[in-house]
Amino acid sequence: MFSPVLAPEPFGQLPDRIDFQQWFSRNTRAHRVMGYRVVFISLKRPTIAPGDLDADRMDALADLAERFSLAELRSTHDQNLVLPHVKYADLVLLWEALDELDLAYPNIGLVSDAIACPGLDFCSLANAPSLSLADALHTAFGDPQMQILIGPMEIKISGCMNACGHHHIGHIGILGVDKKGEPWYQITVGGRDQNGARLGQVVGPAVAHDEVIPTLQRMMAAYLQDRKPEEWFVDYVDRCGIAVLKQAAYHSESPEVSDAVN
Repeated sequence: MFSPVLAPEPFGQLPDRIDFQQWFSRNTRAHRVMGYRVVFISLKRPTIAPGDLDADRMDALADLAERFSLAELRSTHDQNLVLPHVKYADLVLLWEALDELDLAYPNIGLVSDAIACPGLDFCSLANAPSLSLADALHTAFGDPQMQILIGPMEIKISGCMNACGHHHIGHIGILGVDKKGEPWYQITVGGRDQNGARLGQVVGPAVAHDEVIPTLQRMMAAYLQDRKPEEWFVDYVDRCGIAVLKQAAYHSESPEVSDAVN
């Protein structure tokens, strides 16, 4: 049995390879027990629906859980997986194995780690597609350094008011609605499900499918230009309100994210 001894940070020596360090910083967390680490496996990859995993990778992850995590593998509410008990000494071997499976994507908690319900692609209740928007985030914000610059970001996408994607508590929530037989999307900001839990605020009128990502990009640019050092997006919304984001969202001449980065 594990003892409840709190683990000091850091513990042991790890390689200074940039790709490993990015994965370590984004996809692992402190463990209560000295010498262990909690490892998150992102199931948010380009061209793959959030949370999807084929049978071969399932078998491989079961083997990795046996080998590295006391035979324990958990699913999470945000459509990812967790190996909860991994030794520091095994982190490099585990990372290499996950990388071979294309499952070492270092984006936990970042803009491309979006929750999305099946939407109109698979659900008869939905008003609008969800999966295509989740995939478009990988294209629009695919640069890992851009994702890190934006910082912690919870985007949640629901295809209808049943809210299976929990859009209402996302830092950015996207809700699919029907508008005269066409899919449109209502965008909310500032929701959270942690300390100070609250519902997101509607930014403004719904936008068409092809305008969702450009709208998000304009809001991100405004945030990057105006935020304080180390300020999360959700805290920026708390401080500034939605007026600045609304102005950016609905003005096509607003700065792009690349402008804010440069």
